[in-house]
Amino acid sequence: MAASFTDSTTALIVWRAVMGLGAAMIMPGTLSTITAAFPPGQRAKGVATWSGFAAAGAIIGMLAAGALLEWFSWRSIFITSAAAALAAAVAALLLSPDTKDEHPAPPDVSGAISTAVGIGALVFAIIEGNEQGWTEPVVIAALVVTVLAFTAYAWLGLRREHPLLDPALFGIRGFRAGAITVLVQFMAVFGFFFVGLQYLQLILGYSPLKAAAALVPVAVVVLPTSQATPHLVRRVGMKATMTAGLLLLSAGLFVISRLDVGSGYLPFLGGLVLAGFGIGLSGAVGTSAITGSLGRGQQGVASAMNDTTREVGSAVGIALMGSIYGSHYRSHLPASLDQLPAEAAEAARDSAAAGLHVADQLGARGAALADGIKSAFMDGLSASLVAVGIIVLAAAIGCLFRAPKTPPASD
Repeated sequence: MAASFTDSTTALIVWRAVMGLGAAMIMPGTLSTITAAFPPGQRAKGVATWSGFAAAGAIIGMLAAGALLEWFSWRSIFITSAAAALAAAVAALLLSPDTKDEHPAPPDVSGAISTAVGIGALVFAIIEGNEQGWTEPVVIAALVVTVLAFTAYAWLGLRREHPLLDPALFGIRGFRAGAITVLVQFMAVFGFFFVGLQYLQLILGYSPLKAAAALVPVAVVVLPTSQATPHLVRRVGMKATMTAGLLLLSAGLFVISRLDVGSGYLPFLGGLVLAGFGIGLSGAVGTSAITGSLGRGQQGVASAMNDTTREVGSAVGIALMGSIYGSHYRSHLPASLDQLPAEAAEAARDSAAAGLHVADQLGARGAALADGIKSAFMDGLSASLVAVGIIVLAAAIGCLFRAPKTPPASD
């Protein structure tokens, strides 16, 4: 609610950080409640339902935001979200079982600091590496800090009685495979949302509402696919299901990467549906692999790990795809941009939306500039999708050779 009253970008970012703290407290509790409350025979179905709604929620949120922006200002998004959060808080207070640990472990401050520093430095390095160059001292320093921070996390975690997240858990094949699957899936999904929404609005000319509606097929595909995942795992095994999901997601990204300025929506939809099937399969089976690898008493750890991989994957995906898109977009802009006033040229280099606005102000003279900006945008879109598609494909190959064939036994 506070974000809806802010008047500066800095204040909005601060309140977004507060929202992030709330989200980090909410998500692990939802999954751990499901895995703790459901009997073992029904747990996979509960997790699949949770996974489907978690993925579809992102689309539903964008659709609601697009609808609000048709008639109201951006502030309405935060006001509506605050009202929904308040209603959910009341429902949780009345309906959620109390599953607290009777003997909670002390907080691992060193683990929290080292992982936060490592993730922050990694995201910073990705963004600045594409902006300034990978050999710049500040980028190299950020990468060194990333390695040192995660090394410190592993070294300290193996020596603490109650680590934030026991590094030894990554020695469990199902836990490791599930974490990697969820990480790369959300890296691809949220990175794709970042550039895909711009394609719909800037290239196809869709309004915010129409652009969000154009992504609804993902939710339509993800929900039933997630529900079918436990049956598929029983029939063909976890390894095959996990690998197939990642391959479908990768295929969808590669299909969309082949689009050009004149492709339209239908080819985009084809890649979207492929990716949707992949999201439904990989998300549900990845989450089940994480939660199923740990016992009933460790479901809080499992659900927190699942949420962490989602959040880290989302942040890294947006940083990676945004940086690759930005560098390729700027390098493919037309030379005629240099003939514009410095302020207008700089705005066009910073943003394709700003560049198209500048071209629109030039009237008939701006048509060629607009075409060049759209072409540069598609070059950036293609490069970013190919890069993440390769990462997802590599994860699929890794799962094929290293993931356990059958789901881990859980109590």
